[in-house]
Amino acid sequence: MKPHPILILLFCLASVANAQTPPKTSICQPGEVIVSTPFDEPTPPTRKGAINGWQVGIGEWSVKDSALHGDELAENNHPSSCTYRFEATDMIITAQFRLGTATQIAFACRDTVPPNNHLGRTFISKDAIWVTRMSGISKTTKSEKLAELKTPIDPEAWHTITIEIVGDHYRATVDDHVVEAHHERYKDAKGIVALVNKGQGAQFRNVAIWHAKPSRP
Repeated sequence: MKPHPILILLFCLASVANAQTPPKTSICQPGEVIVSTPFDEPTPPTRKGAINGWQVGIGEWSVKDSALHGDELAENNHPSSCTYRFEATDMIITAQFRLGTATQIAFACRDTVPPNNHLGRTFISKDAIWVTRMSGISKTTKSEKLAELKTPIDPEAWHTITIEIVGDHYRATVDDHVVEAHHERYKDAKGIVALVNKGQGAQFRNVAIWHAKPSRP
């Protein structure tokens, strides 16, 4: 039996409201929302171009079943990536994700220095969460793992993530798991957020980016 159109509409409205609700944070206060994307507008497989306001850069991306699907392509020899451009200093990223059969996913930040060098990432696999600081781009990319938590992540379940980047402090919360680190690199202005998938089968929904203000003692 097909769901009633009104029920579908209510579900979509609820998803949008959920994505735009200011997140619960620990080291900062949410400011103005930069973008809030439920990924509920069906979009056929895309390898270049826009998808629900985000830009497909590498891999093949589509929106179906009220989620963004991102798959790595063998010919790219590189994890898939879907990006959003903006400008902020202190910021928050919130999302829901499901690993599926993907090897790992990442929520990545790049800076505002052309050509937008890598800045830092939260990686998630089925058995760990880790945070890196980064620099460079393409062949000049350098990455250093600063903190890691070994913990099982159910690949078939939906999980929530909140990433807070304030000054040199980076805090990633996946469900009830927290991984955090400090590095001067995190102070730099941010110009791109990327959803990254190594393998196939990862899904994302209700992705939002917020300006943030440091919490006062």
